Amino acid sequence: MRPSTPIMRWNYRLSSKSRQAKFDIFWSCMKPRPESTLLNVGATPAHLGNALLGDSNCLVEQPEQDPRWRSLRVVGCNIDLDNMRQYSAAHSSKGFRALVADACRLPFPDQMFDIIFSNAVIEHLTKEGQLLMAKEIARVGRSWFVTTPNFWYPIEMHHKLPFFQFLPRPARDFLQLKLRTWPQGEPINLLTGRELEALFPGSVVSKLRVSFYPETLIAIGHVSPAVGGTTETSMLQAVSP
Repeated sequence: MRPSTPIMRWNYRLSSKSRQAKFDIFWSCMKPRPESTLLNVGATPAHLGNALLGDSNCLVEQPEQDPRWRSLRVVGCNIDLDNMRQYSAAHSSKGFRALVADACRLPFPDQMFDIIFSNAVIEHLTKEGQLLMAKEIARVGRSWFVTTPNFWYPIEMHHKLPFFQFLPRPARDFLQLKLRTWPQGEPINLLTGRELEALFPGSVVSKLRVSFYPETLIAIGHVSPAVGGTTETSMLQAVSP
């Protein structure tokens, strides 16, 4: 990780404020009941606060830090083994389980979970990967709450640069390499509201603003019976390659 800078600390504080707002919206919209089963796709232990501010508990960083989550039956999954070991060490005492799994190939039967939660994960995949992840979320969950940064927010929050995502690909690649803003080979593909709607047909996509412009997009959807016995899940499977 690069040394902490004022803009990185500002970004962390803004992200923490945004995440707390998202967690509140999650409870307001999803209304999970005690003992609801929840899969957190892309789960990770809190770690940035300690690196940037010297205090891992000073701000809300991950939903598992929210005391309300203790009433749920949570499984956190991530493709990284070390990440899941740290997650288990941090949350096993709460009864939360950790599982190494690929978001594009979730090892669960259809509609196994009451809720799928995923915060700022889908933008880290290729366009093909985003389609696969969306299809898997709609397959294994009876409802879902998926967030991602807004493409149109003027500051690209991963690279910490204004207007970065609007530049041509060669310019972005040059700045990324020259300034070391993000690890080489790790994709960042931000989504617009329309693109998120296309990934999750039938979902309601809303915008969240905690600064001067909406930073976050949220897709909220659920599987429900439709004409002819089909479901929103089957419709997703039909339109996704």
